[in-house]
Amino acid sequence: MAYRPLRHLAQAIYFDQWKKSYIAMFTAYFDASGDQRSRVMTVAGFVSRSTKWVSFEKAWKALLPSSVKLFHMTDFVSFQNGWEEWRGDDKREARIKLIDDLVDCVKIHTNKGFAQSVRLSHFRQSSRHFEIERQFSYPYVLLGMGCLGRIKKWAEKKNESLNNILCVFEDGDEGQGDLISKSRLEGFNAIPQSKADIRAFDAADLAAWKARAIVDDAWERQLHLKDERSAPRLEQSLDQIDRLINSPTDNGMYSRGAIDKILVDLKVPKRLL
Repeated sequence: MAYRPLRHLAQAIYFDQWKKSYIAMFTAYFDASGDQRSRVMTVAGFVSRSTKWVSFEKAWKALLPSSVKLFHMTDFVSFQNGWEEWRGDDKREARIKLIDDLVDCVKIHTNKGFAQSVRLSHFRQSSRHFEIERQFSYPYVLLGMGCLGRIKKWAEKKNESLNNILCVFEDGDEGQGDLISKSRLEGFNAIPQSKADIRAFDAADLAAWKARAIVDDAWERQLHLKDERSAPRLEQSLDQIDRLINSPTDNGMYSRGAIDKILVDLKVPKRLL
């Protein structure tokens, strides 16, 4: 289905059960990388004026090869679903340039990026000591609410109302129903949506994959300490994610201590051991 600006704006209309309607000034798109079987999970996304997303769509599509209709970072790194011709050392510079160009495209056409990551071992450690499921049934819910918290801070800084921001999460992740319900109770206009026709999710996919890979490579596996050849690749990824998610006061990773503090602040009971 072709992308149409009016269709995009229509996604920002309240459903009937919310008992009023409006057109959102801003739309934020979020995607997850990793799942409960991974070492690390990340949720990332971007907020931008709804009209700017229209220009993003055109610029983003122009960067992709004709063989690729939608961008999945996992397809790109595994050279499948349209990326077969990009395999090999002789295409390395072309791959680097493309990712840099995609990063620049996102940076130009969005207002702010957000990324939250957690090492699943830390989430499980906190779960053994706190009844974490009372607040966060899945790590995805913790990360999604973390991103929404950053959205709220951004909106307050810009003197924007949350009513003017539609938050769209790619459909299908474990715990998404809980996240949507919880976020609406907190005053966010949040909905799930299929990725198929919305290229803004491609930007979130790129950021989530990059942010997760950094945490996995540097903190979980510590590849830069085991293989010096990994250091330049990690440094390059750090530069790219810094351009996408420029947040000097927040590294976007929930440590075990940070999770415990959140649970204490929310008055989540400790487990009876």
